[in-house]
Amino acid sequence: MFTDLNVKDCGSELLEKATMLGYSALACWGYSNGEVGIRIVGKKVLAPGSLEELKQTLVKIPTGRAVVSVSPRDSATARWSAHDGRVDTIVMTLENIDVFDKKQFSTMKYYGKPLEIWLSDLRRAGSVQLAKYYRRVNLALRMKIPVITGSGASDWSQLPHPRAVVYLLTLFLDFPEKEALLSLTSHPYSVIAGKVG
Repeated sequence: MFTDLNVKDCGSELLEKATMLGYSALACWGYSNGEVGIRIVGKKVLAPGSLEELKQTLVKIPTGRAVVSVSPRDSATARWSAHDGRVDTIVMTLENIDVFDKKQFSTMKYYGKPLEIWLSDLRRAGSVQLAKYYRRVNLALRMKIPVITGSGASDWSQLPHPRAVVYLLTLFLDFPEKEALLSLTSHPYSVIAGKVG
């Protein structure tokens, strides 16, 4: 029951490969209905410049249809995202990594909001950025915050084998193997489960 919460474009080739690799569900930025064998829901990634912009954008998104992820640029937006029920995940990228401190993770834990990380960021991270990423992700894991891993694939060649992702997470970010598996299975599937695809 592997799930990828961050696929940029679900074309027919990508869906065919996803099925072959054992994925059972995908959250796609762009997709077409009617595919058999794999559950697909929409995905909205918001990167608001301010808290006011986030509030205005969330009002326009229909509830329960798409996975809503927020990539906050400042602490106020990050804290608000953690307690807003319309937001499904909070995304940590290389650009907003400094927003994620112990207070942010405490807020996320209190409201049960998962942290979403993208493999596409890990691929382009330098050693200093990777060290920051490592510290933040391990703090989240120690605080028992669910971590979700998304590929960021925009075509079939970028969709990784789930076992390769588990290996990468254990190697680069020192994930316990069980947590690496959960980041691809039950954590993301619990987000998708309540959505209408």
